[in-house]
Amino acid sequence: MSKDIKQAVINELDRRITLLKDHQSEQILVNGDQYSELNQALSKVIGVPLTGELESMKEFVRTL
Repeated sequence: MSKDIKQAVINELDRRITLLKDHQSEQILVNGDQYSELNQALSKVIGVPLTGELESMKEFVRTL
């Protein structure tokens, strides 16, 4: 894998990891819509393992 492509993939993974981590610190908006609030909570819960997977993928790309 060329170094330029490898760095581009790592940069994109870093960008997505940052977005997920930023989302983790956002407050859940209590708006009276239980489905909206549930979706916000689920998004936070799913974000934790997804962040781990992206970080693992980044380490794999570094080894290429």
